[in-house]
Amino acid sequence: MIVIVDERELVTNGYNSLFNREGVASAGFASSEFSDWVSSAPEDDLRSVRAFLIGECSSEFVCPRRIRDRSTAPVIALSEQHSLENTLRLFESGVDDVVRKPVHIREILARISAISRRAQDEKPFSEFGALRIFMDGRDPEIEGTPLPLPRRERRILEFLAANAGRRVT
Repeated sequence: MIVIVDERELVTNGYNSLFNREGVASAGFASSEFSDWVSSAPEDDLRSVRAFLIGECSSEFVCPRRIRDRSTAPVIALSEQHSLENTLRLFESGVDDVVRKPVHIREILARISAISRRAQDEKPFSEFGALRIFMDGRDPEIEGTPLPLPRRERRILEFLAANAGRRVT
């Protein structure tokens, strides 16, 4: 799941719709709602978060360091201001990446995968017997032969592979 935090409901609804088209679950929050949620969410819910996207927010409610206290998921800032000072301020606040808007949803997903790969030092794929599942959006392979899947089914398979050995509800 991708968590989008922005004061503008239009923005959170828009990103929810775009992620849904890509077959990725998402949830949108205003910054005050997010503060309550991140403080009280069960550990299982936080483990299911692939990334946090932070848009226009009240900084008193949304602090990347506060998110870090509860989750290891990447924190990506969506910036509408194209200035070096703003970008540096966002990095100093603790975000993993700053993306300038407008940005394509697939680019955000690729950045999330890259950050997660570097953070965990893991292979870009998981293997289960003859099945190789890539976590970057490529089709899975069976004994080296690509297995074309619709996007939603491929995302479900990637999610299950990423959570192998854990109970998924």
